[in-house]
Amino acid sequence: MRLSLFLLFSIFTLLNAKEPKIELGAGLAYLSYPNYVGSKTYNLITLPLPYLRYRGDFLKYDKDGLTGKIFGINDLKVELSVAGSLPASSDKGSARDGMPDLELTGEAGFQFVYNIYEKGVSQLEFEFPLRGVLSTDFSSINYRGLVSNPQLKYSLKYAHFEWTLRSGVIFGDEEYNSYYYGVDKEYKTATRSEYKAPSGFNGFRNRVGVTYKKGNWWAGAFISYIRLDGSVIKESPLVETQSALYSGASLAYIFYTSD
Repeated sequence: MRLSLFLLFSIFTLLNAKEPKIELGAGLAYLSYPNYVGSKTYNLITLPLPYLRYRGDFLKYDKDGLTGKIFGINDLKVELSVAGSLPASSDKGSARDGMPDLELTGEAGFQFVYNIYEKGVSQLEFEFPLRGVLSTDFSSINYRGLVSNPQLKYSLKYAHFEWTLRSGVIFGDEEYNSYYYGVDKEYKTATRSEYKAPSGFNGFRNRVGVTYKKGNWWAGAFISYIRLDGSVIKESPLVETQSALYSGASLAYIFYTSD
């Protein structure tokens, strides 16, 4: 369904409160991801991208992407939540053959974060985001609905390593699900029936990531797995498989730091 931009961001950033306020560097990343969850078509790309980390008092850009604390009460806080997805072409022979390409999307909204447990090097949080989705082909911008992915997040820091495990579910409204899984009458074929996607549960998602930093060198990797079992869109003719796997790895060199 989408490759969240925080997965891209997570390839180039590391969470460590004692590090400098600003870090700049350069890195190389490898990514593997499907056109959308349920697609059998995968993309393999290598990206030369900058390493950027900013730790302001209210705004941060780190392994979770761009976040900003709105307010906090004890263990509950509200943050900005930003994500998105890369464009994908409707390849010949695929389930979307003859349909419009999927555009670059951006997601923005808020998320509630509750700190369930924190002791020493480990922390357990519950995150509940709600984001609006926009897409663009660079000639226009279109609204694509609402999406949410409530999840538990467990973090463990040890020496130069940080492990992060996320487990949760995905929900999309009717407009969001229709953008990825709907089939209008004009795109109906002998093997692809017309389909109107409902709103609701879009599947389960689990993700594990690890980062390593020592001196000016940083490395990271992640694997994210999604299942469509019990989802409202699993009967779409565009769903070719009931699972999706995202993965990536990268290496970066930090050449500038500032307090």
